[in-house]
Amino acid sequence: MLYQTGYVSSLQTSGYHRTKSETDDKGIQRQLAFGGNARYRFKKLHLGINGIHYTFSLPIIKPAEPYNIYALNGNSFGNYSVDYSYTFRNVHFFGEAAFSSNMEKAFINGLIISVASRADMSLLYRNISVSYQSLYTSAFTENTFPVNEKGLYAGISLRPHDSWQVNAYADFYRFPWLRSRADAPSTGSGYLIQLQYKPDKQLEIYTRYRSNAKAVNSNPGLHTLSPVIIQPRRNWRSQLNYKVNAVIMIRTRAEIVWFDKKGGAEEQGFLSYIDVLYKPLLNPISGNFRLQYFETGGYNSRLYAYENDVLYHFSIPVFYDKGYRYYININYDINKKISLWGRWSQTIYRDKNLIGSGLDEIAGNTKTEIRVQVLYKF
Repeated sequence: MLYQTGYVSSLQTSGYHRTKSETDDKGIQRQLAFGGNARYRFKKLHLGINGIHYTFSLPIIKPAEPYNIYALNGNSFGNYSVDYSYTFRNVHFFGEAAFSSNMEKAFINGLIISVASRADMSLLYRNISVSYQSLYTSAFTENTFPVNEKGLYAGISLRPHDSWQVNAYADFYRFPWLRSRADAPSTGSGYLIQLQYKPDKQLEIYTRYRSNAKAVNSNPGLHTLSPVIIQPRRNWRSQLNYKVNAVIMIRTRAEIVWFDKKGGAEEQGFLSYIDVLYKPLLNPISGNFRLQYFETGGYNSRLYAYENDVLYHFSIPVFYDKGYRYYININYDINKKISLWGRWSQTIYRDKNLIGSGLDEIAGNTKTEIRVQVLYKF
């Protein structure tokens, strides 16, 4: 949360209290929220009415950037919607129509069709106004928040054999107004195809190819206005999960990304890791270990990888530049009431003498994280 006299420009949601500015933000903003939901079910029909209203002690006023003209602002607003779902034979319909307190609208409608015993298809259309405002909202959108987007998604899932599955989708979207890092209305698209092989409960292999093309600002010539151009991003990933026995599982992945290939900002990245997971039955000790290598041409060719963590916590860190990473998680159940979790993780960068910047700056090329958790059951 950035605090100014009489208003805030953003909400602090990280949960961190590491620095003076972060601790100063504590308790600055207060929120009152109230709402409700009513549902009606009749056979295969579902209808719902939803409403929630928020009031803040200090108004939210975003920085004066063009893409923030329609952003969430003020100290009182709400969201209201009607949602539905209905199944007719082999077709399932679903959707929601919503509006915010500024009377701007958002619509999402879709259907899932079981076209055969081994084939399913899905379609989803979304149309969300540039002025629609919401808080704590999640929706099927390309944008981080459901705002300023129109799009059509189509997916298919095929199971030609008990051991094989093919999934694919195509997504086309448009942003009618400006957004962060795009100083003009823009369009984009995304495609994916994935092949999965699972002959038994011990082995699972999948490989997938994904392509995204989204418009962003590009101004290497430092022109007065930044041109908005399409920069494609393509990546290929393969992963193997193998259950050695009832106690040990091995998981390994390799992934390559190509950013703006044959363009002015071309980059390439690579990531590979191996996991060993140990979870014996009727044993108080369990744990997992990962060893990983990554190498990218820069931030644009960054890669993400989900990581196991202590109970009720997970992370999907970003990796770029060159380096190694490893972590180990251990769980020990002392008795039926007390359980301990511990995590040690370390990233070692090549060709770096400093990591981070400002108050997060670390002298050297190694970043270490330690997390300890104790659970007591009453």
